[in-house]
Amino acid sequence: MASVSIRRYGQIFDVLMKYGFSYYLNELFPGFINTKKSTQDDFSSYSIYARVRMALEELGPTFVKFGQLMSTRTELFPPEMIDELSKLQDRVGVVPFDEVIPTLDEYIPDWRDVFTSLDPKPLAAASISQVYRAVMQDGTELALKIQRPNIQERIEQDIVLLRSLAEKIEEKRPDLRLYNPVTLVDDFSVQIKKELDFTRDGMNAERLARNMRVSGIPGIKVPKIYWEFSGKRLLAMEFVSGVRCDAVEDIVAMGMDPKDLASRGLKSFMVQIFQNGFYHGDPHAGNIRVSPKGDLVFLDFGVCGVLMKDTRNKFISLMLALFSADTDMTIRYVKNLGVKIPASGIDEFRGELYLALQDSKDMGAQMNFSGLVGAIQELFQRNNIRVPPNLMQLLKALMLVSNIAFTLDPELEFAKEAEPYLKKLIAEDVRDPENVQKKILDAKVRLEDLSRVPQQLSAVLEMASEGKLRIDVAAKEIGDLRVTLESSIDKLVIGLMVSAIVIGLSLVLMSQPAEAGYFSLLSYIAAIVVIVIVFYKMQTRGNKPKNE
Repeated sequence: MASVSIRRYGQIFDVLMKYGFSYYLNELFPGFINTKKSTQDDFSSYSIYARVRMALEELGPTFVKFGQLMSTRTELFPPEMIDELSKLQDRVGVVPFDEVIPTLDEYIPDWRDVFTSLDPKPLAAASISQVYRAVMQDGTELALKIQRPNIQERIEQDIVLLRSLAEKIEEKRPDLRLYNPVTLVDDFSVQIKKELDFTRDGMNAERLARNMRVSGIPGIKVPKIYWEFSGKRLLAMEFVSGVRCDAVEDIVAMGMDPKDLASRGLKSFMVQIFQNGFYHGDPHAGNIRVSPKGDLVFLDFGVCGVLMKDTRNKFISLMLALFSADTDMTIRYVKNLGVKIPASGIDEFRGELYLALQDSKDMGAQMNFSGLVGAIQELFQRNNIRVPPNLMQLLKALMLVSNIAFTLDPELEFAKEAEPYLKKLIAEDVRDPENVQKKILDAKVRLEDLSRVPQQLSAVLEMASEGKLRIDVAAKEIGDLRVTLESSIDKLVIGLMVSAIVIGLSLVLMSQPAEAGYFSLLSYIAAIVVIVIVFYKMQTRGNKPKNE
């Protein structure tokens, strides 16, 4: 194994030198002697970003997959790098059919009897697998996705080397530690291992198929999985012919309306993301085809995203804030989704975000949703703002779908299509008895937590009076401390009042006695007015000079 790793390291170094990265190798490995002639001059006409892409492609499947994952991290890399990484293609040769026969024998021992024909020429060849067309005795056509021989061992070996390079980068380049190279490799390792298990691919396909069947959206198809012929390294599924979903001329030639396909595709993703919380994580045009019947056919379910209901609700609120170009609400919900915005740069970020939202609002259909998200991601990158990977995956999926829809229908406005549906979901969520009950329990817990604050404060004061608590406060900070304490007490009072109102209002909404209608409404309006008055008084007191 050690000799294999050394040889692979040599291959990696050779490729990096070939594309002009000798300087960086010497920086990571001081004393590294470049005894081979670098061919950087041969690629001098290419940008550094293009050379990174070409090097990754030449290094093989693991590095291509890693680059594709990095293409979603728009907050880490400049737009030029993201653009090049998005172009990454598998530069792999076709594995001879004889070399995949052992896998066929393992999962379908009698495949020669099961199939009347199996074309030895693959329909497609990718970095991890090749797809073959087979016909069963009853005439059923299948697509067999067969993993390349020894690809798992090769990828695992490359990941070990990638991680060692990431560790070296963090050691030698402290300025790059904020990008967390080791964490990026570890995240990639988890993702690629999932993709190598084709049973997950099949289960994801079946889950999406079930969700789409009950969605009420016509013409959405997921190929049937044939589990009797499937396993970890072979997936047998229904063969469905068709053209790429962005091949507008071919779609029109088949007598179909591209605008209808755009609307259907967008609606299907709205349901996947915001209603089901389970969505296709890599919906590029090659993974969505249009069948001769006019169905939108989803393929390749190795990458799927999952959203818990609470996260879905937060993301719906973020989407509506974006559609209404509300800067402060957008920042609020971005933070709620786990994005860390440094306090020192919040004002500058707010100003830049305001301009981006206004540009999108003014341009309307001319700037599709993908353009807006791209602009916001550039803001993240410029302001060194980190975004959770699951949010980046979701944004990438929405951008891909938005781009496809815009290709099929250049007049389509994402917001006009999505906003009514999202508002409908919010209304249904508010009326859902289970959610009302959950909010009551949540408010009760918060109220109990708040009610313990005076007791905890009393305990602290008692410790102080007994000399058991030492507090060091500079004289010049006493005024600020008073203001902070007053603010905390104000928030406690308002919190108690709001919690009480939430519980009461929720109980009324659940019981809904006929005679309580107008009285309940007037009571809560009065309560809200009282809160506003109390809040105003507190604000007035807070604005008094500190020496009073």
